[in-house]
Amino acid sequence: MKTKITLLTLSILSFVSPIELSAILLMFVILVDTIIKLISLKKIACDENRKYRDVFKSKILRRGYIFKALGYYVVAIAILPLDYYGFTPFTQGLLKATGYDIVIPTKAIFTNALIYIFAIIELSSINENWFDLTGNNIFKSVFKVVKTIRGGIEKVSDTYKNIKE
Repeated sequence: MKTKITLLTLSILSFVSPIELSAILLMFVILVDTIIKLISLKKIACDENRKYRDVFKSKILRRGYIFKALGYYVVAIAILPLDYYGFTPFTQGLLKATGYDIVIPTKAIFTNALIYIFAIIELSSINENWFDLTGNNIFKSVFKVVKTIRGGIEKVSDTYKNIKE
């Protein structure tokens, strides 16, 4: 059981290990969200027979998306020293004290987790803007695809078990 918990923890930590990758991922998600929002505003302008400049004003981009991105990074940068010198070493010491000899692959695991939470918030914003554009919910579509793939894998594994027996 201890080995399974260790492997699960290490596999989760491998996704959040490099903080630079987390920051680049957040930048990419914010960029995609901005592009989809601009396309959504273009569609709204066409549907309402208004000029694009009436629907889209530079204040929206300047005040909304730029301040949001800066806010995410300011919070992450503010927490990084506390995490680097305090939270992550404390967590690593706590794991060693409980008997789990796990090497945490990053020095700022909680900052990485925070950045991934910001990326999930941006993904939900992308989903809302995409729903405004197409009427399709991305999360429901992904869930259906995963459910179909899982069903196919279960059928193949059941067939393999039957052949093996």
